[in-house]
Amino acid sequence: MQDDFQHIAIAIRPRLISLCRSFFDRQELAYDAEDAVQETLLRLWQMRDRLDDYQQPEALAVRIAKNVCIDILKQTGNQHATLDDNHCALASTQSDHQVIAHDAERIVGIAMGKLSATERRMLIMRGDGMTMKEIAAACGTTPASAKTLICSARKQLLTILSIRRKKK
Repeated sequence: MQDDFQHIAIAIRPRLISLCRSFFDRQELAYDAEDAVQETLLRLWQMRDRLDDYQQPEALAVRIAKNVCIDILKQTGNQHATLDDNHCALASTQSDHQVIAHDAERIVGIAMGKLSATERRMLIMRGDGMTMKEIAAACGTTPASAKTLICSARKQLLTILSIRRKKK
């Protein structure tokens, strides 16, 4: 149980940091990103006995992190709400890009859900910049096996995404 949580936490932490930093892009809010990640991991720890009930604990962690970030922004919103007109125009453009990015992330998340847990985990670790050697060590395999599994998972993911695209 604790080992499962530790593996999930190690694998998802870089993604959570990146996600939370995107919520707190202004310099004075940067420290809140780390707080949000810690709060997310704490909440996951508190429900560690139930993580096996979730097909994608990583997706759960992302959802928790988003909610934590929103809560922090609501709490600090009044303190940091002063934006000039230029920043508001930029925020509008960014929100359009964020909607597109969110849709793409959702579609990829659905496709990733069709992969095995090991394939998903390895792809996420690779996407977070881990080396084959690091991934192999984290998953208890050889770098060559990790590379083969990641290559296979990428091909499956592309196939799933191209089938989904043709259906639309």
